[in-house]
Amino acid sequence: MAFRFKGRLIARERKIRVLHLIDSLDLGGAQTVLFALIKEHDRDRFNVHLASMHGTSKSLFYNQARNLNIRLILLSPKRWIPLYLFRLPFCLAVGCYDVVHCHLLASNWLGKPLARLLNVPVVISHDHCNDSLRSQSRLVTWIDRFANHFCDRIFVVSKSIRDYLVKYEDVAPDKVRLIRNGVPEKPVPSPREFRGRVVGGAGRFTPQKNFERFLRIASALQQIDAKYEFRIAGTGPLEHSLRRLAMELGVRIQWLGAQSSLEGFFAEIDLFLLTSDFEGLPMTVLEALQYGVPAAAMAVDGLKEEFTDEIALLDTASSDHEAAQQIHLLLSNDHARIAQIQRGFELVSTRFSARVQVRAIEEMYLELLAARRNR
Repeated sequence: MAFRFKGRLIARERKIRVLHLIDSLDLGGAQTVLFALIKEHDRDRFNVHLASMHGTSKSLFYNQARNLNIRLILLSPKRWIPLYLFRLPFCLAVGCYDVVHCHLLASNWLGKPLARLLNVPVVISHDHCNDSLRSQSRLVTWIDRFANHFCDRIFVVSKSIRDYLVKYEDVAPDKVRLIRNGVPEKPVPSPREFRGRVVGGAGRFTPQKNFERFLRIASALQQIDAKYEFRIAGTGPLEHSLRRLAMELGVRIQWLGAQSSLEGFFAEIDLFLLTSDFEGLPMTVLEALQYGVPAAAMAVDGLKEEFTDEIALLDTASSDHEAAQQIHLLLSNDHARIAQIQRGFELVSTRFSARVQVRAIEEMYLELLAARRNR
C-alpha cells in the first residue's frame, strides 16, 4: 500500500483524484456551495468526481450536477434504501482517490471512517452549518466527534462552527480551517426595476429556517403598507403548516416551490429576508447580494460574524413589528438601499469568491498529501 501511495504522488502526469461526497442532490445550501466550488476546481491538476449518498435523475439538482462535466455517482436511489452501505466502500476501494472530501452529516459519518479504513491518503470534513440535530442530541454529537477522528482537516464556513467543534466535540483548533462559502464571479448587476414592496424568502421548510417568523414579519409589513407582496421559494416538511399559518395571518404569499436556480426569483423581489434561528454562512444571502438585491436577516452565527452594514441585521430579540419597521425604513430610503446594495456586492466579490476559496482548498489538499508522503 505504501508503494501504491508513493506512486500516486510521484507520477506527475497523473492528476490528483478527488471525490466529493454529499448526502443528496436535493434542496440545500451545501449543494449550492459544492457546485460553485467544483466549477472552479483546476481541472488541469485535479480529476474531480461527485458522489451522492442517495439520488436519482429526478433529484432537484441532478441536472446541475450533470452539467458540471465530472463523473457523477449515485450510490442509492432512496435515503431509506441504504445501498450506499455497500456501494460506497466499493467506490472508495476501486476509485484510487487521493482525497475524499465529505459534506453534510451522513456523508461525514460514513465517508470519513470508510475512506480512512480503505487507505485514502487525505480525508476532509466540510462543516456547513451548526445543525440542531447535532447540538440537541448527545448521541449525534458523539457520532460526529467519533467520525472527526478519521479526517485530516475540518473545513468550516464560519467561526461559530469552529468554536462549537472545539468546545463540544474536543476538536484540536489547529485541525480546523475556515473556508468561507463562495459564489462564482459575476459582472456588476445592471440597474433593475424597483417596485419597493416585494419581499422574498427561500430555503427548506424546516424548524431551523423559522419561516413562521417570516410570515409574522410579513403580516406586520402588510399592516404598515397593504401593498406589500411576498414570494417564497422552497419546500420541506413544514409546508402544510406554513400555508395554514399564512392563511390565518391573512398574508398574501406566492409559493414558488423548490427552485434549482434562484436567478429568476431574485429578479422579481425587492428585498430578501432570512429568518433562520441559526446559520453557518447562508448561500441565499450571498446570492442575493451578488444579484443586487438588498437583504435583511436575523443576526445569528455566521451572519453577524461576516456582515456589518452590507445587509440589514435584525436583532433576534426584536419584535416582529420592530423587524418589519426596520425593513420598511430601508425600502423607503432609496439612498440607504442603493448604498447597501453596493457595499454588499463589493463584499461578496472580494471575500466570498468561489475561485479564491477553491484555491485555498486545493493548496490544503497538496499540503496534506505532501505531509502524508513524508511520513
